[in-house]
Amino acid sequence: MTSCQLFESKSDARVIAKVHDAFLYEDQLSDFNIPSGLTEKDSVALLTEYIDNWATKQLLLYESKQNMTQKKQAQYDKLVDDYKTDLFVSDYENGYVQKNLNTVITDNEINEYYEEHQQSFLLKEDLVQARYIHLPLSYTNTAATKKLFTRFSVEDKLELKKIKLSFKKVDLNLENSWSTFDELLTAVPSVGNFKKSSFLVANKFFQYKDTKGKYLVKFKEVLLVGQPAPVEYVKETIKQIVLNKRKLQLKKQLEKEIVKDALQTKDYTIFE
Repeated sequence: MTSCQLFESKSDARVIAKVHDAFLYEDQLSDFNIPSGLTEKDSVALLTEYIDNWATKQLLLYESKQNMTQKKQAQYDKLVDDYKTDLFVSDYENGYVQKNLNTVITDNEINEYYEEHQQSFLLKEDLVQARYIHLPLSYTNTAATKKLFTRFSVEDKLELKKIKLSFKKVDLNLENSWSTFDELLTAVPSVGNFKKSSFLVANKFFQYKDTKGKYLVKFKEVLLVGQPAPVEYVKETIKQIVLNKRKLQLKKQLEKEIVKDALQTKDYTIFE
């Protein structure tokens, strides 16, 4: 261990260390990389530490076997063999699936799955489509802004965008997608000060103020706990379910084909 010649490739790899019946060979050190810039002394010290760690593990392994029954050793050996088999099989199957998986999922497939399994998508939390504006307490044009906000025509939206810098906070696009009620509370925490039953209704306009400002909130659509989730809200979940089903089908297909081929080529024989 006095030079980096240990890392040279040799066909007759020599033994570097021995612990009982376990040997560490020179070619087993090929994956051990010594950082550049180290002195020869530091390199040797680092390599020695690596070898000591290997030896420590071998000694612990030896002692563990000395204190373990043959039956238990056999059980562990089987677990190792099963794990190794699973690793190889999983890697092969995943490669086959990746190569052959059709990842295109149409809206028709999504809607069909949704209709067949709608009861699997019952809501566990309230969903809303809403918009809101948080105005400063000093805001003096509340009535006009409220009119724009509630009527909400194309022209009204443009006008609101023009004056939005005078608002403390605003989101007019939330109503274009579903969000949980808790997500709305994150944006407008003060809504949580009221009973849900007083405002959590479709097409409900809700106006109030507190010490932090004035609020305009409009609930376009509302779905409560226990109701079926809208298909667009669970679309990505359905896609993943469909993809997983296709993956399982491909794996089963691979298993059938590989057994069929092995029987035909006599690589797999059942003896009576």
